[in-house]
Amino acid sequence: MSIAPTVIQALKFKGVDFTVVEHPHTSTSVGSAHAAHVAEGLVAKAVLLKDPGGFVLAVVPSSASLDLGKIGRALHRPLGLASEDDLSEAFYDCEPGAVPAVGEDYLIPTIVDERLREVKEVFFEAGDHERLVHISSEGFSKLMEDAEYLPISAPRG
Repeated sequence: MSIAPTVIQALKFKGVDFTVVEHPHTSTSVGSAHAAHVAEGLVAKAVLLKDPGGFVLAVVPSSASLDLGKIGRALHRPLGLASEDDLSEAFYDCEPGAVPAVGEDYLIPTIVDERLREVKEVFFEAGDHERLVHISSEGFSKLMEDAEYLPISAPRG
């Protein structure tokens, strides 16, 4: 596979310059960071959450863990991890488990961890397990213009 069509559309629509970083097949964002020789803190890991009200996409640095308690309290919602079937439904043009950080472009409300405001560049899954999209912090801000920034991560333990 290659970059998911929705990801390409989001980048082009918002006028974000990007490059693609290819790497050996991985199954985690930390694995992608290592395989692409990128610092874990620069890779934006997207986690699909769900409650009876629907989906929410949480985006945190892969060097951290999503704190479900923090995001649930901040949004006043009892969010839990979405199922594999939910992932396939929500990210219909991506390989299973390769969730890009552009939730709004999949019509999914997106919450971004505040730590990602502090980085100069961002990498995120392109929609498969062998490519990362590389953009500037300004480009990431454009992509996340409709997202809310909150402190939703905890140090990875």
